[in-house]
Amino acid sequence: MTVARPSVPAALPLLGELPRLLLLLLLLCLPAVWADCGPPPAVPNAQPALKGLTSFPENTVITYRCDENFMKIPGKQDSVMCLPDSQWSDIEEFCNRSCGAPTRLKFASLKQLYIPQSYFPVGTVVEYECRPGYRRDPSLLAKLTCLQNLKWSTAAEFCKKKSCPNPGEIPNGQIDTSNGILFGAAISFSCNTGYKLFGPTSSLCLVSGSGVQWSDTLPECREIYCPAPPQIDNGIIQGEREHYGYRQSITYLCNRGFTMIGEHSIYCTVNDDEGEWSGPPPACRANSLVSKAPPTVQKPTTVNVRTTEVSPTSQKTTTPNAQATRSTPASRTTKHFHKTTPDKGSGTSSGATHLLSGFLAGTILTGTLILVIGIWKIRGTRVSR
Repeated sequence: MTVARPSVPAALPLLGELPRLLLLLLLLCLPAVWADCGPPPAVPNAQPALKGLTSFPENTVITYRCDENFMKIPGKQDSVMCLPDSQWSDIEEFCNRSCGAPTRLKFASLKQLYIPQSYFPVGTVVEYECRPGYRRDPSLLAKLTCLQNLKWSTAAEFCKKKSCPNPGEIPNGQIDTSNGILFGAAISFSCNTGYKLFGPTSSLCLVSGSGVQWSDTLPECREIYCPAPPQIDNGIIQGEREHYGYRQSITYLCNRGFTMIGEHSIYCTVNDDEGEWSGPPPACRANSLVSKAPPTVQKPTTVNVRTTEVSPTSQKTTTPNAQATRSTPASRTTKHFHKTTPDKGSGTSSGATHLLSGFLAGTILTGTLILVIGIWKIRGTRVSR
């Protein structure tokens, strides 16, 4: 079954209604075009953020920003809206002069109450509390005030650094506390000469619980030893022991028949935290054979003694090397006596002693013989007469 289509003359009445429909649609659209609010209102100490807009239809929202050195008053509206009657919503002054964020202090932090705030008009007071590692000084106020120049008042040092305990002492070492022992300070460790450091070289005073404590324990200073001393040929080390520390020395001795060449003693020293000997050991060399000179033979010594004939009336005797008071016309020849003393000693002193002893003995013997001969001649003369 086919649906009959209307003829053209039957559709003409519908075309006559078209102008009315168009007019109705136009009237419905006119209010949307007429609800334009125009430029947003002016707000003291603030500027609207237009973002390039030139027309503001219904429900358009414009937000304001405070001028420099002004802050938004908490709780107040900072935007407007275009209403259906082409009017902007009401807005009050919401910007006022305010200090910036409170001063950040090294030794104290802002109390939690003031952290969320951003508006600090003239006369506003904020409070602080000490940071970890610091203690409160009750004699000073822990507060700052927003002044008329929109600057915060100067902060007194109302929190003082806590002190770490005395670090103590290191046996055979030193602790440098020139930077103090308060919170944040660093101390350094070192060992005396002849000792080596085992452990940390420094320590910091840091927060520990509600107080402060050193970050590292004290190190240990251990004595530095030299290696075993070098041995030498044909010699020994006097009083050798197991260990030799800094500046301890050893002494070498050569065996009999050997002569020492070099230093007889060396000592333990330190170089780059390692022990080493001050120098090389000496050497022991064999003594060279020394030829002995033959003994010197003492030449014989001749003693000349002259005697004289004494007159019969004189009873005086003649002494060696002496002449009688009365002499005969002719002198007689004196007999000669010789005494030889060899040098049997190896040294100069013993040879001289033997020579002197021989000489004295010869002299005494010669004198005795001369005296005997003199007496004998005197008696012979008397008998002949």
